[in-house]
Formats: sequence, structure tokens, C-alpha cells
Amino acid sequence: MKALLTILTLLFLGSQQNPHEGILITIKKDRRSITYVAENITEKDLDLFFMVKSEGFRRSADRPIIKTIPAKEKVDLIQLIPLKNRRDTVHSYTAIVTKPENNLNITKGDSISLKTNRAAEKVKKKTL
Repeated sequence: MKALLTILTLLFLGSQQNPHEGILITIKKDRRSITYVAENITEKDLDLFFMVKSEGFRRSADRPIIKTIPAKEKVDLIQLIPLKNRRDTVHSYTAIVTKPENNLNITKGDSISLKTNRAAEKVKKKTL
């Protein structure tokens, strides 16, 4: 009974994990490097937040990238170059796709107000 429930759960969860909406991420392996490539398969430009977690590569691999991928185009995102003295390399990525109409546009003159709870601040001061 537990085995059947486990199999059904895995099948249900496996079908719910969709690839990134409108963006296909592929990995090109060259002789001395690994390149992540993003392909936009939609008719609209999409914004992509992309970050690689890696071990055994140069430090620049761990920087996040925010890039607009034009419609129906492929773009190289990042190139991983392994360190010479490391044979065991591990890499995984996080990709978040957003539509341009959902982006926040903040200019230098805009102000952002923050509400603070002064009652909570007074309680903190009294407890210290």
C-alpha cells in the first residue's frame, strides 16, 4: 500500500514540474568549458534571473545574471571553466522567468516609503 502511494505521489509531483515558461535552458559541453544557453521559444521578450551554484569552477560562476532574452533567439548566459587541480566539479542552476509587464521600474527620483511598527521598537528598547 505504501509503495503504491509513493509511486502515485511521485507521478503526480513529476507531472507538476514544468520547465521554465517560454525559456529552454541547455548546456553545451566543450573541451575545457561548460556553457549555459537560454532559448526564448515565445513571440515576446522575456526577462530571466539566472544563477549557477557550482563547486570546482572559477569564482565568477556564482554571480547571478538578469537578462532580457529576445523573442525566438538563443543567448549564451554563462561559461563555466573548471579549475586545473579539481577533477570533481558540481553545478546546478536556478532560473526564474518574468514577463516585462510585471517588472518594477524605479528611477532615481522615486521614493520608497517603509512603514515601521513603533510599538514593536519600544518593546525592543525596554527589553534591552
